[in-house]
Amino acid sequence: MNSPGDTHSRSMDCAELALLARMRHDHDEADRLFRESLELELAAIDEIKAEAVEPTFSILHRSAATLALDCNNPQLAERLIATGLSHASPPEIREELRDLLEQVYFRRHLQLRGIDLEEDEVQMSLAGQGVGFGVVHSQDFLERVEKASKLIYRIVDRRQNRPFRTRGRLKKSIKDGYEVFLSVPRAASFAVTLKLGRPTAQAKLPGISDTAEVVDEFMNLMGLLSTGDFPSLEKAIPEAPYRTNFVQLAKRLAPDGEDVKIVGFTTMRAGQERFVEVSRSRRDIVVPESSLAEHATAERVSVRGILRFADATHADSGKIKIVDEQSGVTHNVRVPEGMMGDIVKPLWECLVVVTGREVGNYIVLDDIDGE
Repeated sequence: MNSPGDTHSRSMDCAELALLARMRHDHDEADRLFRESLELELAAIDEIKAEAVEPTFSILHRSAATLALDCNNPQLAERLIATGLSHASPPEIREELRDLLEQVYFRRHLQLRGIDLEEDEVQMSLAGQGVGFGVVHSQDFLERVEKASKLIYRIVDRRQNRPFRTRGRLKKSIKDGYEVFLSVPRAASFAVTLKLGRPTAQAKLPGISDTAEVVDEFMNLMGLLSTGDFPSLEKAIPEAPYRTNFVQLAKRLAPDGEDVKIVGFTTMRAGQERFVEVSRSRRDIVVPESSLAEHATAERVSVRGILRFADATHADSGKIKIVDEQSGVTHNVRVPEGMMGDIVKPLWECLVVVTGREVGNYIVLDDIDGE
């Protein structure tokens, strides 16, 4: 007869295989393995019900609830969390169970209730302390809509095998054919529908047969970022400028960890809802050292000051200068291709925090954030 520990180990083995299948984009196999893992975890819970020893009892309920969410069964997840919280579980596990409960509630917001999405539409939902019933701070909302639109336009550019556009306006054919439109915001978690303009047959661009392809790629890439699967992200976007641009824009879509704790996206394909939930805050989305440029081993530095100068005249990178707000010292910063236009220039003359690698007389930029 299997012990609860043995059954739990088998469940975790299945869950690991499911994650690997999901990374291979074999979603049917991943779903099957997640269901099998959940069944094993529920069996492990049945095996300990008579004793209900802590922390084993609450750990198994936390694990099973997580798997229930992976299986798109928020109702079961909620019941498992409630059972875990009703027990005398350790404080740290109770906190993890409450965090899971927030995800369950947000999953409900992500689900489409009376909303019919077309294939070229994606629902974006925000949840957190700064999101009320149909109300959200304008900056939290508008900035994410702007960044989502830029991500979509960059996907269109890349799918046409265009060199990364460092300057100049978006081509009119892309702007007209793939413009992002918004629905009226919906209440609860504050959800809106982002709709791509459907191009006419004459306006369709090479490399894109349907606007749904652009939406699917957006969802796939956000899913990779959410799970921290940077090796797959590198394969999906082999061009370094486009990859840098995507990561930096997507990080600005991510939660701030305070006012907005979760950002979610929902699409509809063949009658099935697909969810991508980004719960990691921007500061927790860190590109692995191996994915950085040749300066990855240089000393990391951080500078706080005013962005006074921006130059994108160089073909490979731009330059900016940061004037330290206290000492008045000017720091020269090199900006990798892919960051200047969409990320850096909007912060002109703002107080910013720059992090990067000190190489000679320059800081090679890793990240920049306005204050």
